Amino acid sequence: MNKFWLIILLFLLTGLNSGFSEELIVRVPDNNEYPPFFLIDRKGKRSGLSIELAEVLLKGAGYKPKYQSLPFARGLWYLESGEVHLMLNLSIKKERAEYINFIGPQLDETVVLVVPKGSNFKIKTLDDFKRLEKPIGIERKMYYGKAFEEKFKNDNLFKGNIELVTDIVANEKKLVFERLSGFLGYGYNIYYRFKTSPIYKKFKVHKMTIHQDWVFFGFSKKTVSKEMLKKLQKSYDKASKNGSFERIKKRYRLYQ
Repeated sequence: MNKFWLIILLFLLTGLNSGFSEELIVRVPDNNEYPPFFLIDRKGKRSGLSIELAEVLLKGAGYKPKYQSLPFARGLWYLESGEVHLMLNLSIKKERAEYINFIGPQLDETVVLVVPKGSNFKIKTLDDFKRLEKPIGIERKMYYGKAFEEKFKNDNLFKGNIELVTDIVANEKKLVFERLSGFLGYGYNIYYRFKTSPIYKKFKVHKMTIHQDWVFFGFSKKTVSKEMLKKLQKSYDKASKNGSFERIKKRYRLYQ
């Protein structure tokens, strides 16, 4: 092989290796949408609040996203095994910190209670859930705050009036057919649905806030090295300082 073709071959191999090393697998919902966090158009192009924040973070560190559709719980398993590099909108929990490095905060998270529009529930604390005639719907593996988790774990009467489903659509249908007193959801998503979904004309947000906290970018300790993490943290700090994250969030706050 002459010198010219050797140079070409080395260039191609270097490009392939570079492309591979720059790609991080990012978990997205298995139904591909969870507006306004995750959106996808007819051509398959992804957008949304969480997608835009992630792309700014990754680009600043020299990485590209490769999206993989997975249910939330399976996404956590893949993150632990290293098959997924990044999950978005994650609350920090002790058991997760064993296999996840968190960078953030990414977003503010508020958990709200959606109830029928004509209802007048006297709900001031989580204990009041136990006195409701019908259960409150929640999604499996979603985090609704420490107080809710402790109540669900230790109070059987409370747990008995909570109904688990796989996604928010199931809760919406159950509330329409009066099988629930209400359901829990995340503020950005719920207010987006009030703006865009006709079914929400039948609902309202109860004045009690269930939980408020921050969610973070979560990176697999298995396959995201300390060196990679340093680059990502540096990118996060820069995007926070120059206002890149805030400009994205501001556009999506229009839905609230």
